[in-house]
Amino acid sequence: MPLIVLCGIPSSGKTTRAEELEKFFRDEKNIAVHRVSENKCCRAHKFLKNELFSDSQKEKIIRSSLKSEVGRLQNAKDVVILDAGNYIKGYRYELYCQAKGSRVTQCTILCNLPLEEAKEFNRKRPVIEEKLPESSEPSDNSDVQYTEAVFDALCQRFEEPQGTNRWDSPLFVVLPDQQLDFDGIYKSLFQNKLPTPNQSTQNAPVCPANYLYELDQISRGIVMDIIAARKYNSGSISLPRYQKGPDHLSVNIPPEIGVADLRRVRQLFLNYIKLQSSPPSLDNLPQLFVHYINSNYNVS
Repeated sequence: MPLIVLCGIPSSGKTTRAEELEKFFRDEKNIAVHRVSENKCCRAHKFLKNELFSDSQKEKIIRSSLKSEVGRLQNAKDVVILDAGNYIKGYRYELYCQAKGSRVTQCTILCNLPLEEAKEFNRKRPVIEEKLPESSEPSDNSDVQYTEAVFDALCQRFEEPQGTNRWDSPLFVVLPDQQLDFDGIYKSLFQNKLPTPNQSTQNAPVCPANYLYELDQISRGIVMDIIAARKYNSGSISLPRYQKGPDHLSVNIPPEIGVADLRRVRQLFLNYIKLQSSPPSLDNLPQLFVHYINSNYNVS
């Protein structure tokens, strides 16, 4: 799916613009849209809004979850809108590489609301003291105020996109009193050339059928072992069944990572292996997959 990456300082109107884009593509172009929301992802992980942005590890979990969901949804037909702050240029570069690997187009939209207006909008949010809902129904935290300290910190950390950077291009900047350039955005996604193929986007030679089967079984087995072990252990999880040689094989990921997250990481790993021009041997797959899981959640 073509990808739209929204970014901007807190309370700059990203969700409002995401809703406008969703309505345009569905009503005007009859194109299916999937909106991946940072607000909803935060609630799904049971994080409080201001605690999340005060804890770098929790932020990494949310960014990883959003990136995984975007990767799961991407194909060449529909549209994915990433409704999040996306304030780190390195993270936007990762999204660009992921889209390039999936052979889909991408554009960036900067919601350029002046700082004082964003602060005033934040002060008008009705919820000051956030409490997680008791219901398991999906919800979001868009009505919750940022504390002044968190708001200022996020503004200071914001790395504004530049149209000269290939991962931010094409860049559309929208001011509060402007309408989105819907036609320009549509053309950039559906009429521009796809990213130039390179080693990361070339189709790999077809692997033997038994290799793909073993790849599926090994990765599935590791995920199931992790899920089973976490019922009794929230720390480092050993995987002796897949250990080859003297190296200790273990997974050590945050306890907030759920079954759905592990399955998304597994799917990304399968796609990564299938893109390799020289797929690794079956004997090395367990070590590679465990390393991929750990590195995906920034665990050394």
